[in-house]
Amino acid sequence: MEPKCPDKIFYNGIIHTMSPGNRICEAMAVSDGKITAIGTDEEILALKKTETRLYDLKKHTVIPGLTDTHTHVFRVGLSELKQEVFIPSSVEELLEYTRLKAQTLPPGEWIYFPNTYPTRLKEYRFPTLEELDNAAPNHPVYVDGAYAGQANSYALRMAGIDENTPQPPAGKIMKDKATGKPNGLLFLCGNLVKKHMKPGSHSFEDLKKGIINFQERYHRLGITSVIDGITEKEDIEAVNELYNQGSLNLRIVYTALVSSGMNASEYAEELRKAVKTPSHWAKLRFLKVLLDGGILTGTAYMRRPYRDQIGVFGIDIEDFRGIVNYNSEQLVEIIATAYELGLQMTAHSIGDAATDVLLDAYETYARHHDITDRRFSIIHGDFTDRKTLERIRALNLTLLFQPAWHYRDGHILSKVLDEDVIRSFLPYRCFVGQGIMAAAGSDHMIKYDPIKSQNPYNPFIALYNMVTRKTEKGEVIGGDQTISREDALRMYTVNAAYATFDETYKGTLEAGKAADFAVLSHDYFNCPPDEIPEITSVLTVVDGKIVHNKM
Repeated sequence: MEPKCPDKIFYNGIIHTMSPGNRICEAMAVSDGKITAIGTDEEILALKKTETRLYDLKKHTVIPGLTDTHTHVFRVGLSELKQEVFIPSSVEELLEYTRLKAQTLPPGEWIYFPNTYPTRLKEYRFPTLEELDNAAPNHPVYVDGAYAGQANSYALRMAGIDENTPQPPAGKIMKDKATGKPNGLLFLCGNLVKKHMKPGSHSFEDLKKGIINFQERYHRLGITSVIDGITEKEDIEAVNELYNQGSLNLRIVYTALVSSGMNASEYAEELRKAVKTPSHWAKLRFLKVLLDGGILTGTAYMRRPYRDQIGVFGIDIEDFRGIVNYNSEQLVEIIATAYELGLQMTAHSIGDAATDVLLDAYETYARHHDITDRRFSIIHGDFTDRKTLERIRALNLTLLFQPAWHYRDGHILSKVLDEDVIRSFLPYRCFVGQGIMAAAGSDHMIKYDPIKSQNPYNPFIALYNMVTRKTEKGEVIGGDQTISREDALRMYTVNAAYATFDETYKGTLEAGKAADFAVLSHDYFNCPPDEIPEITSVLTVVDGKIVHNKM
């Protein structure tokens, strides 16, 4: 059958299709958002008609559009819509900012630091209660590391927390051993103080504008699809409107986060009914729980106690292994709900012990129901030894991981975790060698800057880390776990498409698939390794539409 008359032809490129064998072509024809033919310049230019537009790729490297398999795109879009979010790089910088804010804000107004982690501060610790009190004695202050945070005395008083306050059902109020008074450190119970903050507000138009802002920034780096980590009904409704207005240029997969005490089935169905877009643009795929805490605050659930001898996390609990929110029996019930709804079960599971709990639940459910064709998954899975990977492979689970944590935090984590645990920290070569369907993402939460954001969402930093195992400080950690550039890129393309049952539609550049691709500023496959983080997209195409052009 003759290829359809193309509306666009892209030629004179080095097109890495990422199809089996990574066939390399020179040109491709596009019509109605899909690739209709791909081959040599001579073959594809012969298809040109009067109305066909030609685009000279000027020998640039072309790759399939990248998918960030774990981001928080709706939260991110709003995070700096109205003003920049300050993220300190040191305790000293944090305290100076606090002093300045205390001089300009009325007494009693909150000073809040979102997504600020001790592993990301130069001193590798939270500020102390006394330091925050000295910087802002008349203002409540909270340094929020999501799963743990540091409050000052004013914030504790507002929350009614003192030496007589009983421990909450979940989490722990840390106290000074000598005096019994709270030291301001709150493990997995930050809501005790945060509920006293004035809630932020945004309009529906703000949400839509935030999505527009962010799809543009993602396109600058060749990102054409994302999996959102926590999706709400309003988010879906905003995407519906953008699609109807012809303004949606980012493919989005939604995730329903459920927790104990809620009707997971009803909530997931409410979100699914809200979706009014074609499934190749936006769809609900995942049912998710938060299984443990975070490794950046020492609350991830680990097999062995933390050995935080240098006080990064402020843990003063004997044999502390982190926090776990569910047991395997509870998880089995949620897995059953996902199975019955035709959704993909997933869980935020960072620590190796948390992953053990999740795998036990998957295996229990799998004794009576075949889940190998459901592509259930693990989000994060930072610490996976060979036996754990064997269990993951046997269940045909996908692993949605974030190289940015190794890049940004590997240096300090190697000082607070056992050596054998660090050997299991994102073992990329084992992923490939054991046939794990691992797909990469960022866990991008706030800020627009691709490097300064928490966490950095620049995929080329992640790719650099996968092929070098170098951290932000230039230190190589686990050098035996490097992988090839092609294998690394598969984790943003082929494997990412597989993770959401989209491999027949995207992930490779082949006739019949979506015309989603990025034209790169550097030759990713052959440039010096240290140039990989400098790569950007000079031309990004989604559904055959040019959405970013710096050629």
